Amino acid sequence: MKFSAFDLSPLILDAVEVCGYQQLTQVQSKVIPVAVTGCDLMACAETGTGKTAAFALPLLQKLLDEFLDRSALRGLILTPTRELAIQVADNISRYSQFTSLKTLAVYGGANMNPQRKALNAGVDILVATPGRLFDFIGQHGLDLSSVTSLVIDEADRMLDMGFVRDIERVKGLVARQHVTHFFSATYSDDVKCLAQKMLCDPTWINVATSKSASSVEQEVYLVDKRRKAELLSELVGRNNWQQVLVFASSKESAEHIQKELKLDGLKSAVFHGDKTQGARNRALEEFKSGALRVLVATDVAARGLDIHALPLVVNIELPFDAQDYIHRIGRTGRAGLTGHAISFVCPSDEKMLEEIEALIERKLPRIVVPGYEQGTALPARYRDSVEVAPNKKRVERRKGKPAGRKEQTRRTKSTSDKSSYSSRRSKR
Repeated sequence: MKFSAFDLSPLILDAVEVCGYQQLTQVQSKVIPVAVTGCDLMACAETGTGKTAAFALPLLQKLLDEFLDRSALRGLILTPTRELAIQVADNISRYSQFTSLKTLAVYGGANMNPQRKALNAGVDILVATPGRLFDFIGQHGLDLSSVTSLVIDEADRMLDMGFVRDIERVKGLVARQHVTHFFSATYSDDVKCLAQKMLCDPTWINVATSKSASSVEQEVYLVDKRRKAELLSELVGRNNWQQVLVFASSKESAEHIQKELKLDGLKSAVFHGDKTQGARNRALEEFKSGALRVLVATDVAARGLDIHALPLVVNIELPFDAQDYIHRIGRTGRAGLTGHAISFVCPSDEKMLEEIEALIERKLPRIVVPGYEQGTALPARYRDSVEVAPNKKRVERRKGKPAGRKEQTRRTKSTSDKSSYSSRRSKR
């Protein structure tokens, strides 16, 4: 089915065509005809299936149909993260590029003044993170009483991050007569309970076909915990991978892994909550452009990041919550494309792996790379080195000692990629 099947403005249809959208995704074909009727709805769909267009296109059509005060804010979209707010606002701006409708994203971690000036200039749709939204309400008297369309995106993540009261407060500040749409990849009992409190006789739409992306090939690499970063570097080099999103369980781990990759000569960056918004934006843009081969991130990147045709996700550490595994691997295999997800698992990870496999209802294939078998004697540098805090170099490195390394390189790469690969690790 094509977008022209719906009664959407030619201005919107032209923009959709320019964006390269040809056929409706399943969530779009189910949501759009319900959303244009003006009723409340709850939609559950796998990540990367086109949810933004599903709620944005009916919203834009509604605003074009209304003959109201154009200086008043009429659409509000709440997102859990800064990156998702930026992405959603950018997409809506593209969908409305041939109209006079204006969309703005406001989020923390960035200078408030430019956002304030843009908001004062007049905005039709505001995409906001809860914290920055209430900054504007409390400090600059932002009035939401004219908002007639409220969208809660990634509702389950909103609850995980403790935004329940913020959502309820927003609900009380928007226009008395309004529609509310909930969108999420998963619906826990808590999310359903919140939706029942906030929505009026909502239409339930569930197009989540599986508990993990069916378009993503998934496998497990068994490896000693101390050799995960080493194996990652070897796989990137041996396979000449050019764009790899790596998930770590903490900010400290992400920093440590990135330093290990840097020592191996791999261009990489970190992406986590302690980084400024500017640093996160730069790292993301360099990763998308190919300037970086590896982006090491925490679960702050598991939601909302849309990296076109991302080929590979690596869980160098499993998440603390099995549900986050689904969101992590959902960064690849998006919009009908195929993807690949690898998880590095050591003996202490087995319990979490069991929880993940129970959640996705499938047993993942196990792979052992020769030389990394469980029980294999560790290289001398692991036996001899004294580990310090993750954000510091090993004692031997700090003293300039090679920690038992041989002079020749530990591994080789393809000819096309030799220049970027370091010889700091000894041969096995």
